[in-house]
Amino acid sequence: MKSWSRRAGGGRLRRVLVRLGVAATVLAVVAFGVAVWRADSYDRRIQRLPEALPSHAARPAAADEPGQNWLLLGSDLRGVPARDKWRPGGRARADTIMLLHLPPDGRHAYVISIPRDLWTDIPGYPRAKINAAFAHGGPPLLAQTVQRMAGIRLDHVVAVDFAGFARMTDALGGVDVYLDAPIHDPSNGWSWPAGRNHLDGAKALRFVRERKGLSGSDLDRVKRQHAFLRAMADKAIDGGTLSNPVKLDAFLRAASESVAVDARTDFGTLRSLAMRLARIGPDRVTFVTLPTGPSAWIGGQNVLLPDRQRGKELFDALAGGRLREHVRRHGLETDVDLSRPS
Repeated sequence: MKSWSRRAGGGRLRRVLVRLGVAATVLAVVAFGVAVWRADSYDRRIQRLPEALPSHAARPAAADEPGQNWLLLGSDLRGVPARDKWRPGGRARADTIMLLHLPPDGRHAYVISIPRDLWTDIPGYPRAKINAAFAHGGPPLLAQTVQRMAGIRLDHVVAVDFAGFARMTDALGGVDVYLDAPIHDPSNGWSWPAGRNHLDGAKALRFVRERKGLSGSDLDRVKRQHAFLRAMADKAIDGGTLSNPVKLDAFLRAASESVAVDARTDFGTLRSLAMRLARIGPDRVTFVTLPTGPSAWIGGQNVLLPDRQRGKELFDALAGGRLREHVRRHGLETDVDLSRPS
């Protein structure tokens, strides 16, 4: 009877961890916590972004009970040399922008996705898509842009390049996703049939980047990225990776070589984040997409116009500790599960 209880308890813990696919960064952090015995080795591979957080003069004052705010970035990095991964003024743009908010109560977590095509003000530059801030000034300028737009204080910045994302997927042996309907992108011939799709690293990269075959374009891609990360977490936890030292080492090497963090973040910080998310549990991690207005053409670009009122209400609720009620009242949660057949 005691043996059965232990197995049942382990199963519950495994289900908790499976649902914590907040971002590729967070998934890597969970694995780091399991492999403490190699912590120093992996930590040395992680790149540092010494100026990723805006200067104190540019940062809003901390609230009385601020919780924590993490800016999670995924960079496309097409054709960018490894030495220039996070160089300001480079060719890379941020394909994924997520704000992870951890309230001080320690019982909930929120991931607010900011569409990369959002038309917004960028400090020191003309108005543009928000991902242009990354190209102009790297993570520091993008962090400053998000802080100014949201009126909140960022505590940490974590960036992941998509080439490393593909290597992480391959280290897991690929990931399975399930689609209710087929998707076809006529611009490059990429297709995914309805039902089960097994994706290796290259196919996974296409899957999370592709948006031209989606009715909702960038907004639908945000949902797919959330869903794929859950499937990726599922494979990491239930696919035997964590119990196989060879597979685990391959995954952690790929992850640590793909992650860059601000100067205030070290391995202990990341491990604390993983433990906190594990305690929160899957039912209290909420995915939200920042409300936006309609799309429009500006300067030959297709952009998403901001909905300033609804966006302000969302960030005011975050700063005021009312985010849970606000999300429920306005039906803002976006949570699509592609990791299981319907």
